[in-house]
Amino acid sequence: MSAQSVSSLGQRFSLGLDSFSYYLHWRYDNQAIDTLLDRVTALDLTALQININGPNHRALSGSTTEHFRSVGSRAAELGIALEIASGGTDPSKMLLVLEMARNLDADVVRTTIDERGDDIGATLKQQAARISLVAEQYEAAGVSLAVENHEDLTASELVELLQLVDSPAVGAVFDSGNSIPFYQDPIEEARLLAPHARTTHIKDHVLVRDNDGEVWSTGVALGSGRIPLTEIVEVLAAAPHLERLMIQVCYGYATKMPKPPQCVPDMPLYEIITTPEDTGIRLPSQEVTQDVLETAARHVESSVEFMRELTTE
Repeated sequence: MSAQSVSSLGQRFSLGLDSFSYYLHWRYDNQAIDTLLDRVTALDLTALQININGPNHRALSGSTTEHFRSVGSRAAELGIALEIASGGTDPSKMLLVLEMARNLDADVVRTTIDERGDDIGATLKQQAARISLVAEQYEAAGVSLAVENHEDLTASELVELLQLVDSPAVGAVFDSGNSIPFYQDPIEEARLLAPHARTTHIKDHVLVRDNDGEVWSTGVALGSGRIPLTEIVEVLAAAPHLERLMIQVCYGYATKMPKPPQCVPDMPLYEIITTPEDTGIRLPSQEVTQDVLETAARHVESSVEFMRELTTE
């Protein structure tokens, strides 16, 4: 990447964090939203995507309107823009999440289709019909509804879904790692989704073979894996609706890879490694200790620094 393009990226995008980056901390260390906001502030980031998929709205750690408004007010005081990470396309749920977004003053709601089915064409039509029922309300509220390529859709399938919905309020979440189980080139996936992207999950992964011979797409600190992040960010610079890059650190997360097709992209990302435990790659089966939590936090810090260096001089 040239010095000129790096400089322009620094002006083009602000940086934020997806709360999943600290998922071990809210799952095993009772991290509340105030602590998460403090962490984002300490990292000098200006946006936070809050995952609400779980008990007590997971990373949001509260379920009342008063709580939502309090979180929104504190985030505004700290200069942190908010996004919501929800899931599914049930219209009644999506409208409840829209009301939550209003109370939080969040400008993006991420969602997923959460199913693929045997007939992808039929699935896309069904999902588009559901999303279309709420698109007008999202548009009126000035909130973007962004559908993620969530290990259930390729970029081209997601583009087809968005074309079926055909709403200015409905766009995409580009996740740099979720194309891996489909054996896609993430740079090409970025090119397909850039015109539609409203937010991102910028992550890094490697393929690891475990002792049982299974291959896993495994999250690592940004810059230490094999996803071509420099090229991807350069592609995203042309995304017309994208204002911020949301970092998602997936230390300790892994998804099992299916059998590869005949044609796999010729790139380092799809070269499988066998790793001893001391390399810093962690599979989900390993015990979560205080050392693991501290390592996860360091991975977030190094990932933020990597993205900052990538997007600024």
